[in-house]
Amino acid sequence: MKEIYVIIRPTKDRQTKEALAKLGLSAYTPFRVLGRGGQGGLRYETNGVPQTKTPPGMKFLPKRLLYLVVDEGLFDVAIEAIIRANQTGSYGDGKIFVCEVENAVRIRTAEESVTALW
Repeated sequence: MKEIYVIIRPTKDRQTKEALAKLGLSAYTPFRVLGRGGQGGLRYETNGVPQTKTPPGMKFLPKRLLYLVVDEGLFDVAIEAIIRANQTGSYGDGKIFVCEVENAVRIRTAEESVTALW
């Protein structure tokens, strides 16, 4: 099993949810978070000149953090679906972090491993 953390634009939340639902991955936890990438803030143009600056009073930008655990068999297609739903080619598209999951246990039934996920 793989643990996936996805940081995306808030405006891409619905598209990501729909892409994961098409794969049968409706079990995930969304969080509203604040953050920014290595580029340091918003990227925009002023009089045709590219600018990168965090707006006054805003140290971080609103983002969504999605947390899900998937079976190895769905991992590659889940990552592809997340990328397709979020990729614009611009700064701020987000990041995906992946960790190994040793085990999962459903508290109600004590089921373990992949059966505990669904």
